[in-house]
Amino acid sequence: MARATAATIADRVETLQQKILEGASNTVCIAYARHEWGVSRAQAYRLLKRAWHQIAEDIDRVGIDRREMLSWAIHQLQSAAGLALNQKNPGAVVGAIREMDVLLGLGASRNAPGQRWR
Repeated sequence: MARATAATIADRVETLQQKILEGASNTVCIAYARHEWGVSRAQAYRLLKRAWHQIAEDIDRVGIDRREMLSWAIHQLQSAAGLALNQKNPGAVVGAIREMDVLLGLGASRNAPGQRWR
């Protein structure tokens, strides 16, 4: 198999970035790369690592602060909870609410005496 050019690699990394930002898991991205481009598992991981690195670099360059990132996370969790409600998936609703609780500290203190983590 011929080696991919730098432009091809850049396109693949960009495609994986988009999939990540659309909510695809690492496993889904690896499977996509292997199926779509016929690369080895190791090469798929290298491409995925570059995609994650580029996302982190983009965030650092923009200078997103903690409040903006928290706002984005809350928005995403609210959207996920709404979608789960529409699909009649109570487990996903509970999961989204629990994540918001962790982010915002809405519930009772986890360090209260006599309380155990469930």
